[in-house]
Amino acid sequence: MRNTTRTMALGAALLLAACGGDSDSRGGSDVAYKCALPQAGEDFATADGATLNLDETAVADALQYANQTNALSIRVYRHGCLAGEGLLDPLTGEVPNNVWSTTKGVVSMLTGRALQLGLLDLDDPIGKYIAEADAEHGAVTIRQMLTQSSGLRFVWTGDLNPANPDEVQYTLALPFDFEPGTEFTYGQTTVSLLAHAVERAVGEDLQAFAQRELFDKVGIVRDDWFWLRDRAGNTHGYAYLFMAPKDLARLGHVMLDGGRWSGERLLPAGYVAEAGAPSPTNGFYGYLLWTNAGDSGYTVEIPDSRPLQRPLIASAPRDLYAFVGFLDQIIFVIPSLDMVVVRTGLPGNYELDPQEMITAHAGRWMHEFFRLLMRGVQDQAIPDPGPYTGNGPVALDLQYFVDPNTILGSLALGPQAPEGCNVLGCDGGISYEGLLQSFQDALTTLLNPLLPDG
Repeated sequence: MRNTTRTMALGAALLLAACGGDSDSRGGSDVAYKCALPQAGEDFATADGATLNLDETAVADALQYANQTNALSIRVYRHGCLAGEGLLDPLTGEVPNNVWSTTKGVVSMLTGRALQLGLLDLDDPIGKYIAEADAEHGAVTIRQMLTQSSGLRFVWTGDLNPANPDEVQYTLALPFDFEPGTEFTYGQTTVSLLAHAVERAVGEDLQAFAQRELFDKVGIVRDDWFWLRDRAGNTHGYAYLFMAPKDLARLGHVMLDGGRWSGERLLPAGYVAEAGAPSPTNGFYGYLLWTNAGDSGYTVEIPDSRPLQRPLIASAPRDLYAFVGFLDQIIFVIPSLDMVVVRTGLPGNYELDPQEMITAHAGRWMHEFFRLLMRGVQDQAIPDPGPYTGNGPVALDLQYFVDPNTILGSLALGPQAPEGCNVLGCDGGISYEGLLQSFQDALTTLLNPLLPDG
């Protein structure tokens, strides 16, 4: 059984004064300048490098490197200010794109919001909210779902099957490969099951809850994003949130300020700290977020999980954690530097390493990008670990790709078919409502910029 020692390397919470405010002793800074966070429809205020204790040449070098390694948007923020953006950002910064598994981190934030409102507890079994779950599946806790340690079987070709009539029912029919809480497995529809449990706990559609209780509060307009659903209408928890880089930055700043936005507490401070810290089964993983705080850990099961005996990104501060999505859609949060970095686009790694290219796992581009960016930090000494040395070989494990029963189960066929479901739908119906809702939401968001005001 894989196991890692839980290590905490979180930076202290930052106490920043208001714009032009009091002196700050962190990292040798004389003055902590803080930009006011933007209102809805506004972008973050900008500030020059001298004000933010950043060398502008180093920041420009890092941004240029990111663009050269396929970033369509790259944005660096410090002290709530936009310190620099990539060459293409005037065109791409407001364009919603599929952030893939960064969606998981948003589900984590919504779980934290429900916790803040007293609507659930992390150690609640999901059966408390999903009554149709059997005793074994219903005993899996919210916390185990957040740390990807549900113990449920994972097969890529089953979880990602677009013809699945109902991801929630499919996941509730999956067999257990491990005792819950003992093993890290980077599942997909398990996060959809978690999203559904949160939806049941809050008593309304997850996306409506997300807009009112999170997005509205940070200035993300409803017509600026859309989030796809499965055929049955369940929100995909693991991917398919379409959001613009400028709005992703707002979510990153909530996490950066320990769960607050403009002084309003949205998530519990303890939850945010735990979300970005190592969990018992993986030193690289917290609550659906990847963390640099672990001394060792495990990567995603493509083509197999790779154990690493080092921090995830050697050139970055140890308290960095990140929302990480396929093809390098990423929100980096660095509390010790009061910094957020947003990157979207195409894969940044050129090495013929399927894990680094496909899963957005730390490889050469992350290592070299942070080497360049950290050279620009003038109020703290960030050690340079030297050039990237590689992650070592990774093997192919077919169990994560080929399992006929699981693949058939995703089509509601075979021995793992959910009870009462078939290829058309569940409970005697035909599942299509989610596809229609997804099409309507996408069309509204994509056409909205073309419509005349009013």
